[in-house]
Amino acid sequence: MEADLRELIADPGFRAYHEELLKPREFNTFTVLRYSSYEIRHSNVLAWLLRPDDTHGIGTRFLEWFADQVKERLVSANAGSLPKIGLEAPNVAVWRERDYVDITVLFKKEKCVVAIENKTGPASSGHRKQVERYERKLRDKYEDHTVKSVLLTTSPDGSVSFPGMAHVGWDSVHKAVGSFLADGYFHSSGVRAFVRQYLDVIERWIRPTGSVGFRALLDKHRSILTEMRQILDKDGDEGICGRVPRDLTDYRGALVRLVQESRQDPKKLRRAVARYLRGRGCETRSSNNPKRTYYWLRWTDANLVEASQSLGGEPESLSWSMTFTHQGVWVGFYLYQHPGKEQVENALVDRLKRFIRATPINRQNPDNYSLKGRGYGWERVYYTQLLSNDELAEMSAPEVTDEVMQRLEHFMDSDESEYRRVGDYFQCLAFRPNGSVPAHEAPP
Repeated sequence: MEADLRELIADPGFRAYHEELLKPREFNTFTVLRYSSYEIRHSNVLAWLLRPDDTHGIGTRFLEWFADQVKERLVSANAGSLPKIGLEAPNVAVWRERDYVDITVLFKKEKCVVAIENKTGPASSGHRKQVERYERKLRDKYEDHTVKSVLLTTSPDGSVSFPGMAHVGWDSVHKAVGSFLADGYFHSSGVRAFVRQYLDVIERWIRPTGSVGFRALLDKHRSILTEMRQILDKDGDEGICGRVPRDLTDYRGALVRLVQESRQDPKKLRRAVARYLRGRGCETRSSNNPKRTYYWLRWTDANLVEASQSLGGEPESLSWSMTFTHQGVWVGFYLYQHPGKEQVENALVDRLKRFIRATPINRQNPDNYSLKGRGYGWERVYYTQLLSNDELAEMSAPEVTDEVMQRLEHFMDSDESEYRRVGDYFQCLAFRPNGSVPAHEAPP
């Protein structure tokens, strides 16, 4: 056993896991306010950085970097380039949510419009089609202007190429803003603190930890972890710590946590939840990513299917989804349109997005429902954690199953539940008292 333990603890994957656990949990405004994954907030920060005379105090530095980046990506996509533009503040107008575009930058003297579509997820063909639709509208509106489109995603620069538009990765933005911070260009201490926290949020998107490496660690050391789980069940944390060689005692805490998390079986948990949902009359579909790090379960009920079809969509256009991992359970609500189908100008998902922005599902807390493109036709409307990593680590697999079932039941049945709120919202949206006007012909 000692040889196997030493091999596990010496594994680079385990050392990375150990280092991640040692990182202090620092205060972050975006996390506290739950703004870290909301596109609308990140678009606000990006627009702030692009305005030369705004309160960041770095003048045209970010705008100049961004313009150069866009020029380079346009050339790579055989989409021409930007004209020579003046970056002084009076020549630049930056707008948010104009013509349904996340960020629009107008260079006045040069009559040049740059439209930025911001996605806090990987690039997809659905994003490309969305940008193309917006660009056609802008070209009609700005007939005598140069119009260029930018798609900003978590996919790295150069990893995707869409004809006619510039693709910029959030990793490039992170690197550029980080260099401005390191070089001391942000003079205000308050701004520096804000930017530092913002960079930390971006870092989580572009370099997520614990998924693929964690799964590989479990697979590679399956035998010793099985033995350690038996010791945990019999003797608790102290039983595991007592097996660690004296020269490796610094790794006791990480080993205990790894053994605790390895007890979980997210695929089995998903099956149990699927059975529960089918018992409530829901239709379920499941899938997992190729590397077996995340397991998904999508479900709809009869009311949601009826609302979707009444609005002119497919049965799966509106659905709930759960994500299961060894380190947590999440639930969310999604809009979906098949990326392989031709999209008409007035596609359901686009209409719903416009309507949700204009008429929030919860006016008292609209940020709980910030639209976020997830690629491959998925648009996330709502997302919350059902069971945290810390809670999961303290429970056995059967205890986790019982706890998830209880929380899911409360989530679906409580009068104050977001599940009820979302369901009622779309049923009301699809309601036609006279039955005279097909929903797909009427606004939203």
